[in-house]
Amino acid sequence: MITQSLPGITSLGYVPSERLQRQIMQKALAGLPVGVFTDIAPINFVGVPTCVTQSDYDNNGRLEKASLKFVTNDNIPIYKDIAFVMTDSNGKSWLLGTKERPRPIIRIERSTGTPEGDGNAFSFEVSLYAHKALIECQI
Repeated sequence: MITQSLPGITSLGYVPSERLQRQIMQKALAGLPVGVFTDIAPINFVGVPTCVTQSDYDNNGRLEKASLKFVTNDNIPIYKDIAFVMTDSNGKSWLLGTKERPRPIIRIERSTGTPEGDGNAFSFEVSLYAHKALIECQI
């Protein structure tokens, strides 16, 4: 098992999957550059988002699992197929999700806060299992 963690996420956003190029995963596996040529809706996060990938051996090949965790108060349209775009502290941009399947699995936990002043927030955990789950891209 090979594990990779991004050095620190400085910006985070989402795009509707239908606005992405076709066959992005195959392009990334072939070593071709990938670009996101659409507007990215920003996500205002609280704290520090984390993104970790793990690569495991599976049926004579490699399978990658990417997991993105963040906390926000933004209303993210999870009823649509969306992909997440993040930029790390090194200035590299990464894409989690593609136009085609498999789609990211989005889990949401909502906390109501406390009467003493703790705010309510949505905790998101986005997971994707694919041959190439986290794709370096140009924005």
